[in-house]
Amino acid sequence: MSEKKILFIMPDERMVYENLSIEVGSFHLPSLAFAILGAIAKKNGFKPYIIDLAHYDNSENIISKTILELQPDFVGLTCTTALYFHVVEIARFIKKKYPNQIILIGGSHASSEVDSTLNKELFDYLFIGEAEKSFDEFLNGISPNQIEGLAFKNSNGSIHKYTNKNFLRNLDEFPYPDYSLYDLQKYEVARIHANQNPVVWIETSRGCPFDCMICNKIVHGKTFRPKSVNRVVDEIEYLTGLGIKEFLISDDGFTSKIKRAEQICNQLIEKRIKISWACVNGIRVDRVNQQLLYKMREAGCYRIAFGIESGNQSVLNNLGKRVTLEQVKKAVKMARKAKIEVSGYFMFGFLDDNEKTMQDTIDFAKSLPLDLAKASIIMPFPGSPMHQKYSEMGLVFPPGDYRDYNVYSLPKNVYNHPTLDWEVVERFQKRFYRAFYFDPKYIFRRLLNALKNKTLFSNIRAAISVDWF
Repeated sequence: MSEKKILFIMPDERMVYENLSIEVGSFHLPSLAFAILGAIAKKNGFKPYIIDLAHYDNSENIISKTILELQPDFVGLTCTTALYFHVVEIARFIKKKYPNQIILIGGSHASSEVDSTLNKELFDYLFIGEAEKSFDEFLNGISPNQIEGLAFKNSNGSIHKYTNKNFLRNLDEFPYPDYSLYDLQKYEVARIHANQNPVVWIETSRGCPFDCMICNKIVHGKTFRPKSVNRVVDEIEYLTGLGIKEFLISDDGFTSKIKRAEQICNQLIEKRIKISWACVNGIRVDRVNQQLLYKMREAGCYRIAFGIESGNQSVLNNLGKRVTLEQVKKAVKMARKAKIEVSGYFMFGFLDDNEKTMQDTIDFAKSLPLDLAKASIIMPFPGSPMHQKYSEMGLVFPPGDYRDYNVYSLPKNVYNHPTLDWEVVERFQKRFYRAFYFDPKYIFRRLLNALKNKTLFSNIRAAISVDWF
């Protein structure tokens, strides 16, 4: 009996960044999703393989060669909305060359747009939301029409869609993400993004109970579901055994339960696990305290990011963020006191933004002792309340192949802002970067930090790579 095989293909993330003026802001890591699904495939007797197209210039050639050589039972794809067009190109190429190849797809975009994705006639099975259980059952040979969280086209052209009734409760029951499936030496991250290589993503929890308009909760939902403290620490020990020097936490809310976050840090300290880590996805300013931040620093955390979004309280209130500017100031101050680097994430183009509120955001960002700041222009991704609201208002254009849904490009081809011209929003975004990074106080603070951490040259390289004007 021949060995069962599954081939996972990561789309080329360079396509998201190809027109990025602030290219230093991008970095690429192994897919956590495929590391998880690869481990589940192994558990079910499959031999998993992963192709990351970011490492190849001729994607069709490597795909064709690998499928011909492996003859996999299944090909698995995943994508963000911005890379959906590329996944469609990949699937179309495979179906043309290998028409009998079974193609699986999952991820946030496919879960948000089930019907339109399956109507492409390119994907045989679509995994909705969290796929660990449904993928496990699928590989076990359970009839597809009995699997919760699976969608596919029937022979008559209708779509069978068995949506997940519940989100996964016990995250401890699934195997560790299998990062041995990757050649980690190929993922060299610049010093501005990580202190040490190799570096990977981990997750310690899922779900966010808050109601921000910009977030898609279709995959992980609103219920906070943590892994146990012991499972998290054991997983980190496993990573160190693979030679991994640093991890980035992908959670929506690592500090949602402050006591739990403290317990994780305590175990890392007690076990003397020497590994660097950072919360770069953004944590809430109202879910930290001074004691926790001290513990995080002692346990190896050197950088956190806060999703600040706006410097105008009224805009924040309407976003559903449920935080105050005073809480932002306090959280940044506490993190600095704990000697943790602090990044702030901001956005322009909210529904009620105007020139005054956007200038408020610039002024507020300058007033904070941040180490790094990033300002994006609002992109209403499918599955988010903002996308639904803008669609109901008639502001969203037909999506085409979704390639314009890119946070690094101006959204003029995605939707109309009801009161602002995109040129005005873009002007304020550029003004933000010039005002923040050319502020003498920031330059002095950054210089001292770079000399202390021996990152002066990497900082200079990053600065000169940016198109500031």
